[in-house]
Amino acid sequence: MRIRPVPVLLCLALAFGGGGVARADDEAAEARASFEATLRQAQHGDAGRYVDLAMLYLRGEGVARDVPQALAWLRKGVAGGDTDAMVELGNIYFDGDDGVPADRRAALKLYAQAARLGDPNGMYNIGVVHEGGGGIPENPRLASAWYLKAAAAGSSRGAYSAGESYLNGYGVRTDLAKGVQMLRRAIEMGSPDAMNAMGGLHAKGTGVRRDPAEALKFYTAAAANDLPAGMSNLGVVHHNGEGVPVNYTQAIHWFQLAADRGYLEAWYDLGVMVERGQGIRADDDLALVLYRRAAESKDTDLRQRAQKAIDRLEGVDEDETPIG
Repeated sequence: MRIRPVPVLLCLALAFGGGGVARADDEAAEARASFEATLRQAQHGDAGRYVDLAMLYLRGEGVARDVPQALAWLRKGVAGGDTDAMVELGNIYFDGDDGVPADRRAALKLYAQAARLGDPNGMYNIGVVHEGGGGIPENPRLASAWYLKAAAAGSSRGAYSAGESYLNGYGVRTDLAKGVQMLRRAIEMGSPDAMNAMGGLHAKGTGVRRDPAEALKFYTAAAANDLPAGMSNLGVVHHNGEGVPVNYTQAIHWFQLAADRGYLEAWYDLGVMVERGQGIRADDDLALVLYRRAAESKDTDLRQRAQKAIDRLEGVDEDETPIG
């Protein structure tokens, strides 16, 4: 990933050149051709294409978005014993979709069906369901047990979540050594979340030696795998000078990459830098825009910090919260 200074004001909106319309037309034609080929294959009985076709309908790629058609093809896959179809249909019921009410119990039934056939994603998702919500009571013991089963079946997300369970004592007795072991297994499987988490452990010296250089290495690996949290943590490292010289230009660069991917913590951190004039001209109006975006977060702590910053700039509160 090439690193260069990126002015915040220029990155908050993207401008497209004159060739944008032609490129968009070409991409639309390619998407339509891909959809039509997938549709033909599915209609001719290629069961391996049922899920692919359903996802094209769900995303509206090459065709108008059509949830009922997506459901029909997923159900056809489920009837044929396709575990990917079971998991994807379960995912739709988990959160609900256009015209499809959320139904966590229906999702759990589909995940369990896939898990019985040995599907690691089904196992992992059962763990997620048991974290509670949507009418399902929280059961940390079952959640962590299913994460461990998913990890044993080859799920990197299962290994990461099992590691977090051991580190935080969620459903199991806190065991830092086992937590680190599971994170290392997840990293070997390619989990960016585990890379980022391992960076955090090295930054704090939790379960491993405190080593800013190792933290930087793991954050960089997570960011290279397009994880916004890893990018944001690189911003914190460069802003605070954790094992590297303080570099506000680099901090803005990494926060901006994370913010562009919807990571609201990075919007807050950009707000702090713009308010203070760190690496960019101080601008309270722009800082307010950034803080208000961060205040949309579902995370209570971030929402409260963002609101305190908004209140401070509007003359209601004088407290100040640092980055990181």
